Amino acid sequence: MANVLIVYATKEGQTAKIARHIAQTLGAAGHKAELLDADHPTRQLVVEQFQFAIIGGPIHAGGYPRSIARFVRKNRAFLERVGSAFFSVGLAIESHNSDGRAQTLPLVEKFLRETGWQPGRIELIAGALLYSKYNPLMRLMMRHIAAKEGGDTDTSRDYEYTDFAAVERFALECVTRATPSEVESHSSPVFEQAHS
Repeated sequence: MANVLIVYATKEGQTAKIARHIAQTLGAAGHKAELLDADHPTRQLVVEQFQFAIIGGPIHAGGYPRSIARFVRKNRAFLERVGSAFFSVGLAIESHNSDGRAQTLPLVEKFLRETGWQPGRIELIAGALLYSKYNPLMRLMMRHIAAKEGGDTDTSRDYEYTDFAAVERFALECVTRATPSEVESHSSPVFEQAHS
C-alpha cells in the first residue's frame, strides 16, 4: 500500500474531477490518497509522509497554473526523492485537425524546464469544453477554437472528453511502477496519452 499525494490546480473544475477520480481509483486499490488543491490549500502538508506524488494542471493561455509551478519548485527535492508523475489536461488532445500531442508536449517540456522537475511519468489527458462555465467572451473564443480544430461548437451544452478508464490505468501504473530503482533513475520520463 502506498500513501500518495495528489496535487492539482483547476480552472473550470475538470482537473479537480480528474484528480478526485485518481484518488478514488487508488483508494479502491487499497492505497491511501490525499488531495491538495494548490490554489486553495486547507492545511500545511508534511510531504515526508508520502511515498509517491501525482501533480496535475490544465493548460490555459499557453501554460499551467502558477500555483502548480510554485508547489513543484518548493517541493522538487521531495518529488524526485519519492518518485512522481505529472498529468496535463487540455483540449488540444482532442483536435481533429492537428496533432494535439505535438501541440501539448512543448508546453509540458517548458513547464518542466522552468521548474527543474523530472517526473517519472507524464500523462496527456483530454479535458472538457464547458461552455456553461465560460463568460460570454470566453465562450465565443472557445467556440472559435473548437471550430478551427473540428470540435464541438454548440454552446448550449458542455462536452467532456476525458477518458476515465485511461485515467484509472494511469493512476494504478504510477503507483505500481514506483520502484526505488526507477525513482533514482535520471532517464527521460515516460510520456503517455489518455484520450476518448
